[in-house]
Amino acid sequence: MTELDGQGLTLEQVEAVARRGEPVALSPVARQRVAASWERMWTLVREGAPVYGLTTGFGALDGRPISLEDNRAQQRNLVMSHAAGVGRPMRHDQVRAMMAIRANVLATGVTGVGQDTLDALLGMLNAGLVPVVPEQGSVGACGDLAPLAHMALPLIGLGRASLGGEDKGAVPGAEAMSRAGIPLCDLRGRDGLALINGTEQTTGIGALAYRDAWRLVETAEVAAAMSLEALGALNDSFDRQLALLKGHPGSVATAEHLAALTDDSQLCQPPRPGRLRDALSLRCVPQVLGATRDALGFVGAVLGREINAANDNPIFFVEDGRVTSNSGNFHGQAAGQALDLLASSTASVAVMSERRAARLIDEKLNGGLPAFLVAPAEGAEGLHNGFMIAQYTAAALVAELRSTLVPGSIQSIPTCANSEDHVPMSPLSARQAARAVETAETVVAIELMLAAQALDLRGGTPGRGVARAQAIVRGTIGFLDADRVIADDMEAMRELVRAGAFAEAARG
Repeated sequence: MTELDGQGLTLEQVEAVARRGEPVALSPVARQRVAASWERMWTLVREGAPVYGLTTGFGALDGRPISLEDNRAQQRNLVMSHAAGVGRPMRHDQVRAMMAIRANVLATGVTGVGQDTLDALLGMLNAGLVPVVPEQGSVGACGDLAPLAHMALPLIGLGRASLGGEDKGAVPGAEAMSRAGIPLCDLRGRDGLALINGTEQTTGIGALAYRDAWRLVETAEVAAAMSLEALGALNDSFDRQLALLKGHPGSVATAEHLAALTDDSQLCQPPRPGRLRDALSLRCVPQVLGATRDALGFVGAVLGREINAANDNPIFFVEDGRVTSNSGNFHGQAAGQALDLLASSTASVAVMSERRAARLIDEKLNGGLPAFLVAPAEGAEGLHNGFMIAQYTAAALVAELRSTLVPGSIQSIPTCANSEDHVPMSPLSARQAARAVETAETVVAIELMLAAQALDLRGGTPGRGVARAQAIVRGTIGFLDADRVIADDMEAMRELVRAGAFAEAARG
């Protein structure tokens, strides 16, 4: 059970709720804060204080007064009109992450949301009810409005949602809510605005990409160690004392990981006459993957703050009774910039991995291994192509990845009659980060497959961690002694990478 209090949600908990169906509940203290905020909001209204989005219109219509008699229609209209997303649906785990983080924001007790509405959102999560949310349409300021509005549609009996998993088809929102036993919401006060006015598409996608990226970088270190062994690389490039002289914590951690993986190796040896230096894709692993580790440390800190932030406007200060309708906390710049960094640093993982893959199959560079890592019988050297095209695929993926890495967070285009004249496009950054991680996972999976083949061809005793990784590969795909369809092998390897199988094995 993950208890939401608006303060202590972790990225690990977001993943558990999003992917493993961990139930959620509102903490007792948070419930009290939510009730107090609701009461304070209505006190202000009774005193005649203007409250944005309750007694006024929205966006550039905030100078138009709204009567309390129209409040329910106003909140319902907001959700309907803002559900203007387009594109393919977000993945179920991404939607669930978005829902959990928005519920945690509402649990801060400063947004003026009604308890019934918040409880209905929690009920959707616990029932496995997942709204259909298009990927595109948010600019990341004044909230991820369109996707969060689509998330909220089933609460008022609209939109579409699935109930019971990815393999279940979507049904009308009212039907899904009825099957789940969740009453439809009577949106009032500022419930509609409270549901949609935050960065949660950005952080929902971003949180899962971040978790995947950590597994990826650990797996990339395993793949690099396997390639180092298969190519008989020098082991002084990941000497801990050398890494300490550089001084970056990530480089030190990567060097230590490589040393542990190659411990007791007979293949990865100290410098020797005739071989004092390796290619940079072999000797600069701590510098490149270590930089990604350091980038992830920064990204995790930013996202960790963002998922516990009061991302909304207006904000109600219950302690001293103040309210501001001039909050910019819904702006996604910080998360967008961090996720742009996640995308670019992940791309570096893929770029270096592809270069080692290319070296493994090249008989002029791989230290005596057969061309394309297949050893046919004498006289049939041209009959089998081995892993020739696997490297093509890796190269194609790297090129595609590079072509999508223009930062999203600098793409501001004014919206809302120019009242929202700077927007961060943070959902674009989040989607690009997620795609970058997915692409890099496949590239690293290809390197693992090639390195395992090269190790078998090389013979000898690899390090203990590398041997464990080799066993995982061979437990899934067999040695290639003649051409076969390798797309299935690559997909099986990618699934292992995504599941974190190699990251776990490397720990011993």
